[in-house]
Amino acid sequence: MNRPNARLDEEERDVYSYKSGAHTKRSDISGLGGWLILIQISLWASLAFLLSDLSSVTVIMDPARWEGSRGVDPQIYTEVIRPILWFGFIISIILSVLVIINLVLFYRRKRLFPRMMIIQYIVNAIISVVTWILIAQQEMGREVHVLDAQPAFHVIVRSLLACCIFIPYFLRSVRVKNTFIQ
Repeated sequence: MNRPNARLDEEERDVYSYKSGAHTKRSDISGLGGWLILIQISLWASLAFLLSDLSSVTVIMDPARWEGSRGVDPQIYTEVIRPILWFGFIISIILSVLVIINLVLFYRRKRLFPRMMIIQYIVNAIISVVTWILIAQQEMGREVHVLDAQPAFHVIVRSLLACCIFIPYFLRSVRVKNTFIQ
């Protein structure tokens, strides 16, 4: 049985893929280049921002900062602002650990990296929605509402856009498959 195109010899299977009906050179597209450079930059930037947030936590958590300079009622600080700040602090620690794990997986080119990045994007989107809900549900007058829900909503939009762009990239990219899976 010698049918044309029924079977590729060993060398052709390594070089070409018939996904989506087109020949795609697979052996040339690998390594930490292409869009993975953006992923690398975003991971390092995320780590820097998260560590910056964690390093300034003592200043942010200081009740005098909110009550004195911003004129927030101590009861509002205790009941509303402090729980949101603690939520943000704990989430920053969790995200920092996740980003560090992803950086290690990235540079070691581990098979788990694409899944972990997808998890990171989904977790970021969920956290941004929860943060927005926590801020938006507070019934304070606009003049005393020091935590504005508008920027939190913009974070949701950015998180969802990142999910829409990079999750399909990690699922379909030939470079990702060659670098981290094969």
